[in-house]
Amino acid sequence: MIGSIMTRHGATCRVEEFHNAVNVTFHDFESEVYDEEHRDMWQSLPQQIDLLAGDCLPYWQGDSRKLDVLDIGSGTGLASDAVLRSKIGSRIRSIDLLDSSPSMLRRVAERARGWSIPTTSHLGYLDSLPVGRRYGLIITSSVLHHVPDLAAFLRSVRSVQADGGVFLHIQDPNGDFLDDPELRQRMAENSRRILPESVRRFSPRRVATAVIRRMKGQQGVGYIWKTNRTLIEKGIITSPLTVHELYSITDIHATLGDQKGICISEMRSWLPDYNCIGQRSYGFFGELWASLSRTRKKEEERLIAAHALNGFHVGAAWKIR
Repeated sequence: MIGSIMTRHGATCRVEEFHNAVNVTFHDFESEVYDEEHRDMWQSLPQQIDLLAGDCLPYWQGDSRKLDVLDIGSGTGLASDAVLRSKIGSRIRSIDLLDSSPSMLRRVAERARGWSIPTTSHLGYLDSLPVGRRYGLIITSSVLHHVPDLAAFLRSVRSVQADGGVFLHIQDPNGDFLDDPELRQRMAENSRRILPESVRRFSPRRVATAVIRRMKGQQGVGYIWKTNRTLIEKGIITSPLTVHELYSITDIHATLGDQKGICISEMRSWLPDYNCIGQRSYGFFGELWASLSRTRKKEEERLIAAHALNGFHVGAAWKIR
């Protein structure tokens, strides 16, 4: 798909360079509105991270060593902030923040001033980290579906994980259950009230409303417009990408077209040195808790408490054997 998009918009660089340029530029500008647009994540994810942290506790019983944490794709700091407030927060000694977006790193650095532990920012990818650095806890939030080659990425994660360490990821599309009849039925029932976020974000009305809101009274306020302008100025493309094309490039494994999401079953083969010690699901109606009706919020809470795994989103914790 990316190859055809490149052809349509006159891109002549390598696919890897194109993906990186679009991804970094997009998230640089998205950082300006990220917390506002993802308020629902800031309500739902701390609970999920705390549940996964609780799943880890039995495996650290009797081990008083402090944890050095790596937050991959740290964004504005949601995952690190939630981990610090979780059941394992008192175990954390330091956090390294890694992101390919300079703007995201500036924003998480501002948030980190309120944390009581040392933090270090790293611009780039896993190969940008200091040689020999190892982490007892590696976390990612809303990251895996952006990664082109997940198997290679997870091998890189293993290379910087300390012996006995834990890899925790969250806010991924639940590839193992996206065709689950119960999930499809719940989402269908919910769509009678309002379409799920995965559909709404690409609906003509949603896109038009967002564009008008961001551009009203000042051309170029929206990060979609800014992304296209910058990519054209840099000679990456010759014509603007559509909203759907942008998300097809940045959200590679999201549920667009024939993409299948993130499958825990598949990750087991990519993480041969790890055991999955915790798996959690949420978004049982295709949306996060904050967007649901009162009745469905209660049902969402019931399913989370029952440790149901067939929600739209998934998170998991993996420990090195």
